[in-house]
Amino acid sequence: MKRFYKKIFIFFLSFNSLYANSCDNPAVASDNLNSQFHYGCFCGKNYPKIEHPSKKSYKELNITQRQELIKEYIKIDAYDDIDEVCKEHDICYIHYGREAKVCNDKIYTQLNSLEKQFDKANESNITNEQCKNLAFDIGSVFHTIFSPAEDENTIFDFGMLIFNGAITASNKLVQESVDTISYKNTPRYPSSDEKCLLESLSDLE
Repeated sequence: MKRFYKKIFIFFLSFNSLYANSCDNPAVASDNLNSQFHYGCFCGKNYPKIEHPSKKSYKELNITQRQELIKEYIKIDAYDDIDEVCKEHDICYIHYGREAKVCNDKIYTQLNSLEKQFDKANESNITNEQCKNLAFDIGSVFHTIFSPAEDENTIFDFGMLIFNGAITASNKLVQESVDTISYKNTPRYPSSDEKCLLESLSDLE
């Protein structure tokens, strides 16, 4: 499974610089965490709404059609580093044609890494703290809920579960109670004019 994911990731990188366009009208993360949650251009339920010309679900596409759909995703640049992880996850699902565990494991690992890196600089810039929160909350979904998912037969999907699981909600409440001590009356996630970019952290060191 890991070998297959590596292949699609290489495929993703090889086309990204050739076809990518800017992320138009990126969604701003809302503190109201429900199935309507969207962020950037790729994080959230059925988001973005990119369809194959056949109008089939990605689960019903053959290999050639899945590659065609992946190219459509690659044409759009991710909004920032967190959105990039969501984009790779979407492409991973399309590649396998199902909700593959390897995709969910990968996004959790990547978001966990982002959370830790933003956390290192959170005292220097409030945006870094907000990005840490965003990576933590999205990652919690894949750690506490999606980790058992093996294929398309799983009873869960992103639309049903994003930030609605009891464990995920508990994690968020615990972290919020700690964050409130240092960041009172501050939105939990970045505003519309702030991006979560790791390259910006080097400027603060």
